[in-house]
Amino acid sequence: MKWQGHKVYVIVLMSLAALLTIVLGLYGADYYATPLSDRPFHPQYDELKPSGIISHGYGIVGSLMIITGVTMYSSRKRLRVLSGIGKLPTFLEFHIFLCLTGPLLVLYHTTFKFGGLVAVSFWSMTAIVLSGIIGRYLYVQIPRGIQGHELTVADLDKELGRMSARLMVDFALSAETIERIDSLSDARTGAREMGLVKILWFLVVDDMFRSKAISSSVRALGLRRDAEHSLASAFHARHVLHRRILLLEQVRRFFHYWHVIHIPFSIIMFVILFVHIGVAIAFGYLWAF
Repeated sequence: MKWQGHKVYVIVLMSLAALLTIVLGLYGADYYATPLSDRPFHPQYDELKPSGIISHGYGIVGSLMIITGVTMYSSRKRLRVLSGIGKLPTFLEFHIFLCLTGPLLVLYHTTFKFGGLVAVSFWSMTAIVLSGIIGRYLYVQIPRGIQGHELTVADLDKELGRMSARLMVDFALSAETIERIDSLSDARTGAREMGLVKILWFLVVDDMFRSKAISSSVRALGLRRDAEHSLASAFHARHVLHRRILLLEQVRRFFHYWHVIHIPFSIIMFVILFVHIGVAIAFGYLWAF
């Protein structure tokens, strides 16, 4: 899947998740805003109470989405027999879609009321979602080839050299000009000593403001307007590559530690989820069956 196609794929998935969240929220907004003591008298109570036909369905579908998302991605990632099926980043994006949308459905299933053992599962699920968002952000900082394999610093240095050659040929830039714009990255070599929070802050701030800094530097070269746009795009890609070389080892290390949070909470959530399902079945809550 080419980059633009992958981008559309991600936008469609996230739009579906957002649309589903909004539609279900609007459908039950009045019920969810009703005090707990008054909910049994609400006209939507039989449908939207946790054991109601609709809300119970939210819980079942949401749980299946989470289980499917985790099983599908873990299997594709770890089982060699599945290594030829699609690209790993595509599976990851679908895993994220299922494991973001599923918990939202589970949240609607609880009608925003949870306690006891279920509360432990819910907060574990919340920790998984939040750590998953951070993990996804760290994941994209680790450069990969077309098939999703991680690249080394040597691979990145070679690509940086190829970029330099293209810039010199396509825009007639001198090595000094390229180095001057590269200094936008070089000036932040202190990032090598940063901890996780500072690294994340650095990456977010850099993502927010680098386009403006690069555009200003390119405009100072006095090129034609169309050339400015093309050169800014090229330097944007070069800056990201430069940043990845700078932070590759730290990001890889933090991504490894990230599993220490994500995986244990996942295990806790699934254990309590299956206990909850078992208790519900034991008490005869079989949804529409």
